[in-house]
Amino acid sequence: MLTPLRLLTPLLLPLLLVLLASPNAAAQVPDTTYRKPELPTGPPAPVVQPRPQPQPRVREQQQPEVVRQQEQDEPQEEQLRFIDRLYFGGSFGLQFGTYTNIALLPTLSYALTPKLFAGVGGVYHYQSGDGFNLHHYGGRALLQVEMFSIGDGAVLAHAEAEALSISVPYFDATGRRYTDRTALTIPMVGLGYRQRISHKGSFDILVLYNGNDDPINPYSNPVIRVGFNVPFTSR
Repeated sequence: MLTPLRLLTPLLLPLLLVLLASPNAAAQVPDTTYRKPELPTGPPAPVVQPRPQPQPRVREQQQPEVVRQQEQDEPQEEQLRFIDRLYFGGSFGLQFGTYTNIALLPTLSYALTPKLFAGVGGVYHYQSGDGFNLHHYGGRALLQVEMFSIGDGAVLAHAEAEALSISVPYFDATGRRYTDRTALTIPMVGLGYRQRISHKGSFDILVLYNGNDDPINPYSNPVIRVGFNVPFTSR
C-alpha cells in the first residue's frame, strides 16, 4: 500500500522546479559580483547662482562745517555789501593844436547786477582858441550793460545824458569879446568794449553818438572815450 508521501512526491518536484526558475526566486539569491560604478556621460547640469539683492544706497550727508566752507568759497550776490558794488572811474579826453580841448569825466557807478551798471558823474570841459578861454561843467547820469563776452572782456552798451552849463563866446558892437552861459542837455548812446584788468577792474573804450546838434555843443560825432573802472573792494 502506497503512503501519502509517496503519492505527493511526483507532484511536489515539478512545483519546486517552477519556483526556483521564477524571477522572484532569483532575486532572493544574493549577488556577490563587484561592479565598477558608472560616471555620468551627459553635459554637466548648469549651476544656478543666487541673484544678488540690491543694497539700499546710503546718502552721504555733508558735515555742517563743510557746507559752511563751501558757502564762504562761493560768493553770493546777496552777501555783498553796498560798498562792494561801488566802482570809481571815468574817462578823459585831450586835444591840442589851434584849439585846445581838455575833458574830464569822473564817474561813480553801482553794479545793479553782475552785468548791469548805473552811475552818476561830473563833467568838465576846457576849450581855448581865437582868444577865448571857455569852461563848461555839469553832471551826467549813465547806464551800461555788458551784452556778451569776447575773450577776457565784454561788448558794452552805453547810454547817458549830460546836463551842462555852456560858456558861449560872442562879440559886442565894438568888437570886444564876451562870454555868456546857457544850459544844454546832451544825450549820447553807443557801444564799446570792456577789457578786464583784474578780478573786478576794467578798461573801457567807447564810441558814442551825440544826439544834440546845437552849434554850441562841445562834442562832435562820433564821440570816442577811453575810461576805467576800479572797485572800492575786492569782494
